[in-house]
Order: sequence, then structure tokens, then C-alpha cells
Amino acid sequence: MPKTEIIKIDPANIEMEKIKRAAAILKEGGLAAFPTDTVYGLGADCSNEKAVKRVYEIKKRPLSKPLPVLIDKPERLEAFGIEIREGVKALMDKFWPGPLTLILKGRDGKKTGFRIPANEIARKLLEECRMPLCAPSANFSGNPASNNSSGVIISFDGLIEVIIDASFAGGGVESTVLDATSAPYVLLREGAIALAELNKELRAGAEIVKAKNVLFICTGNSCRSVMAKGLFEKEAAKHSYITVSSAGTAAISGYSPTKETIEVMLGEAIDVSGEKSQHISAALVSKADLILTMQARHKEYIIDAYPDAKSKVYLLKEYRDGLDKAGLEVRDPIGQSIEVYKEVLEEIKTEIVRIKEFI
Repeated sequence: MPKTEIIKIDPANIEMEKIKRAAAILKEGGLAAFPTDTVYGLGADCSNEKAVKRVYEIKKRPLSKPLPVLIDKPERLEAFGIEIREGVKALMDKFWPGPLTLILKGRDGKKTGFRIPANEIARKLLEECRMPLCAPSANFSGNPASNNSSGVIISFDGLIEVIIDASFAGGGVESTVLDATSAPYVLLREGAIALAELNKELRAGAEIVKAKNVLFICTGNSCRSVMAKGLFEKEAAKHSYITVSSAGTAAISGYSPTKETIEVMLGEAIDVSGEKSQHISAALVSKADLILTMQARHKEYIIDAYPDAKSKVYLLKEYRDGLDKAGLEVRDPIGQSIEVYKEVLEEIKTEIVRIKEFI
């Protein structure tokens, strides 16, 4: 376990020697938490596979969820083989530096989210590193992002090499995420920049579609909701305006799916081994346009905890009919044989196929 170095920097009087110290640690393969114009970020050298892997492990982040990349200037995109369209350039000119993450496609066809932060400490750190940094928010997956150094120190002291203590970062609202890899552009997350602001900068005829998020819920987020998420992602793969997530009403964040879940999903040519459990949260509920639960108690839990979400919560089997009937629950296979897992998988698969076209 690394000893974490806390580097205190006054945002009004930035000492470059301290910036250089943090940059040196990043260049050596270490991890650094630092303020941005939105929330605190957890940075690593993008070209260092070992460092990037540690980010996933420490955050308990699903391997299927790509890491956003911070750069200090647009010219850094050339190394990724990014072709910048006219509409994308207009957005860069207006909102960079700033809280806009643009998902762009490189020469290898890989999609990556890029951003230039407006925070001066982050900018100077990136300039000193002279390399892009993979930098998701400095929090454990499923937990709220932090915009203050004290929360980051509590979470990551002893887990990473350096934390820049600059008190508060930005406004605490995460960046807006826009997929600009094809037309129409898809708004995946409306954060610090509103959809209306983005539309103002696009030329006539350009279009932004707001993605719809489907959230699957079970108890521990290790079996049923993982199956449903994987199956639905496969069905909706051609539709970039649909995003899928899963969580549990009693889940402990950061755990892998059961070995039986992984096995039966591999039978569908879907690898869920990189998924990590997360407890249901206000952020997940707010983001979701549709919430599908496996049992009535899950639905009741959500409505009790988040009454404003009542109109978008359904049992998986009741969706489209809007009726609560007996026999609409999907049983929990936890602790049961692989045969039971296969039966539950087929049960969920039938429902996913049924609702796919409707959604």
C-alpha cells in the first residue's frame, strides 16, 4: 500500500515546484488526485497500463466503463488520431477549457471521452506532465463525486501516491458528456452545461439527441440485474441514444457478479466479469428514464425512498401493461444451482426481447 503524499496548494498562489512534484509522480506511474473545474479527479498516465488498471481497482469501477481523458490543449487529440468535425470544433471553441466531455472516435475506431479542464491547478499539472491523463472523478464507483480535498483524503489516503490539497474544486457538478462520434450527437449526461447551451453553438441542421437511461434493480446487484443489463446492452448495441445501468437495494459497492452469473452470461457471448456492484442512489434514480425491478419489494423500496420516481418504476414483467399481478416477480437465484441460474436467465431474456422494440 503506497504512502500518500499530501501536497497543499493555494489556488490563488500556485507554486510550480509543487506542481512539478505531482507531475513527476504521475510520470513515474503513480496516481494523483487533484481539483478540476467540476469535481476532484483521480489521474493516471493513459499510456501506463498498470497505472490505469489501478484506477479501476481502487475506484471499484466496472472494466466495461471507459475512463475519461484530460488534456491541456486540443493538439493532444492528434496522438489519438481524432478527426475533428466542424460542429465538434464549434463546441470545443466555446466550451473548452470547461466542463464538457466530448466522446470522439480515433483512427482505431475506439471511442474516448476528452476534456480540457478550466481549473488552473489541473491545467498546470497537465502542461507539466505533457501527456494526457485518464482522470475519472475521485470517488468510489456508486458514491457521490467530491469537490473538496477533505473528502478525497478520507477516501484515498494510503491508496494512491499523491493528493493535491487545494480545499475546494469546482461547483461539484460533473461535466456534461456528449457523444459526437456520429450524427445525431447524443447527450449521455447533462451536467454543468445544459442541452440548450450546446444547441446554441451548433449550426442549423445539427441535432443533439438526449440519451435514455434504463436502470435494472435487484437486491445485491450480483445476479439478476447484471443479467438484465448485459442482455439489454446487447440488444440495444446499435442505439447509442440508449444507456443501461444496474444497482441493488441492498448491494455493497465494488463486488463482482457471482461465478454462476458470469458463467451463464458467457453462454450468451456476454462477459460481465468486469461489472462491479453498486447500491442504488439518488443520482442513479435521477439519471434513469425507466427503472425496472425484479421483485415488488424492490419497486416499493424505490418508491418509498424516492417518491418522485414513482411514475417511472415498474416490475420487469409488468412494464407496458402497468399492472401489478401475481407471478410477475423474477426469483433470486443466489445460492442456487447453475441450472436455476440458467432458468432465471431465460426468464429475464424473454422479457428483454419483449420490451426491446417498445423502448
